[in-house]
Amino acid sequence: MGQWGIWVIFAIIFASAEAILPSFFFLWFAIGAGVAAITSLFIASLVINMTIFLVVSFLLWISTRKIIKNLYKKAADYRPYQDQIVGMKGKVYKIDEEGRIIIKIKGDEWRAYPDESEADQEFKINDEVIVTKKTANFVYIKKIKTPQGSSEETKI
Repeated sequence: MGQWGIWVIFAIIFASAEAILPSFFFLWFAIGAGVAAITSLFIASLVINMTIFLVVSFLLWISTRKIIKNLYKKAADYRPYQDQIVGMKGKVYKIDEEGRIIIKIKGDEWRAYPDESEADQEFKINDEVIVTKKTANFVYIKKIKTPQGSSEETKI
């Protein structure tokens, strides 16, 4: 087996490591080893082929790093829906006999507690509220306004 066969083995090892490990790192070394395998068919010098392997791998790694960094920079501003919920408006959907408040925001039901500044406020069904804080699976709310015609009888 010639020098090209050793480069092919390295390319397979790097490609296997890329497939097994959860990083995006070894692919560039696999491609570099593949390029070195092809050039070793025409150039017999191990030093030149090693240089080609290192240069190709390094250039691919650096160029991809810049692209990925730009992608992550744009993604840093994105927050998942459940983290965006703070500041959203909703309505009191249900209040049970134990006083637990359920609100609806964009069709999703959330268990809610009055905000610290609203602790003495009484909430009624159909009250419009705004989310002030989210913790685990529940939110803290503040009343926006009291709709006309709402009464205690509407408690469930």
